[in-house]
Amino acid sequence: MSSSSALPSDLPLSVSPATAKLDAHFSIAPFGGDTIMVYDINGDGQDELLVLQSPGQFATRLAAGRTDLDDVDRKVFCLTAVDMQGRVLWQYGEPYGRDFPYTSHGTQGGQMLAADDIDGDGRVEVIVIRGSQLLVIDGKTGALLRSVSLPSDNFCMVATAQMGNPEYGKQILCKVNDLAYEPWDYANPMVIYNADLSIYREPFAVTGAGHNFVIKDMNGDGRDEVFVGYSMLNADGSCAWTLDLGEGFDYAEDHADQIELADINGDGHEELRYAGSEDFYVCNTDGQMIWQLPAGHSQQSAAGRWAHDGTPRIILAEKNDGLAGVSPEGEFLWRRRDINGYVAGNLRWPDSEGKLRDWALFRPQLVPLASVPCTSDPAWSRELWPSLMDGEGRRHDFLPWHEDYAHRAQTIRAARSYDCGLKFYPIPIPATGGHGDSGCHDRLMVHTREDVWFFTA
Repeated sequence: MSSSSALPSDLPLSVSPATAKLDAHFSIAPFGGDTIMVYDINGDGQDELLVLQSPGQFATRLAAGRTDLDDVDRKVFCLTAVDMQGRVLWQYGEPYGRDFPYTSHGTQGGQMLAADDIDGDGRVEVIVIRGSQLLVIDGKTGALLRSVSLPSDNFCMVATAQMGNPEYGKQILCKVNDLAYEPWDYANPMVIYNADLSIYREPFAVTGAGHNFVIKDMNGDGRDEVFVGYSMLNADGSCAWTLDLGEGFDYAEDHADQIELADINGDGHEELRYAGSEDFYVCNTDGQMIWQLPAGHSQQSAAGRWAHDGTPRIILAEKNDGLAGVSPEGEFLWRRRDINGYVAGNLRWPDSEGKLRDWALFRPQLVPLASVPCTSDPAWSRELWPSLMDGEGRRHDFLPWHEDYAHRAQTIRAARSYDCGLKFYPIPIPATGGHGDSGCHDRLMVHTREDVWFFTA
């Protein structure tokens, strides 16, 4: 694979990762979607897969004027539970049936889907957004337990948290992902429900809104705080602080695309990384700025011990403008504008000498297509196949490729091709299960809307 001429020339060549081998494969057509969650939903001690077909934010009436989707796309909804061999356990909704892909946005990364025991009964509930409805489904049977009408039809983010008294269950956080209604500004409002779908906090606006939650008990009182937008919410839902981004910053329009909480410099204290519609910011958990970097649209970042000597690195992905390596102190180390995409997280994987180390798991994507509708080219698939990246920005081709993995030629109606499913989504699976932590990832799942592959080290 190509390397960047901007890489530091004095760094030693990094060791390559061990080549993966195909462990299992099965089809998820015709119910496959952009979101797959790995979770033990039925309490049998084994992980299952939740597969979601949804138009995401395109279900909203604000997308009614778009020419790259229609009413069939807007009504798509199917949630399917399968075991790790691909056997269907239950299904809620009807699979999409046309011979060209539905158009969807805002479902990547599982934002519309959560699984948790929210009411403390010892059984897992699946929480999912369907248009203007929030559904709570029994994880074991797939039966609808309860539902509530959301304040509008453009809610695309859901998560669970322990904000209230644990005796009464957990809370469900719901928020708009993108476009918003009057009187709300961009990516607002947000609403918080109790486990029984009564209101914990009425719809409210979040400063800098954005596209994800970070949820953690920051003060050790057993109740979660929530980082959302450029703010931190207390456990009661009130605002603890908002990051000061200077006079003239438009919080209503310029938003936090992604928030991550991690110790990026090894000092024993966690920092917050904000990748947004403008610059890249790092602050402490009290909301005090540590450093910032200029960017056109910083969009997404990931951090890990990826340097050749194991020191921390940040990889910043600017929207459709390549990647950059950043030091924990906020210095640009390298840039690669020859590739496009995002780091899907950290993969703990052996190198070619058998030593376990951290790698950045890189998920390429195409730049927006110049003209749509068009017919996709199966040859694009090789470009989209996941790879690993080290702290110096070098890509490592570690997953065996076979032409049978390629996306078939199909009609693409959206300029962002991933909105029509043209992507390979990699999900690391820890050795102890999909939501455990064994210190290593001995399996990697890669999926499309039609297929699931498992690879092992």
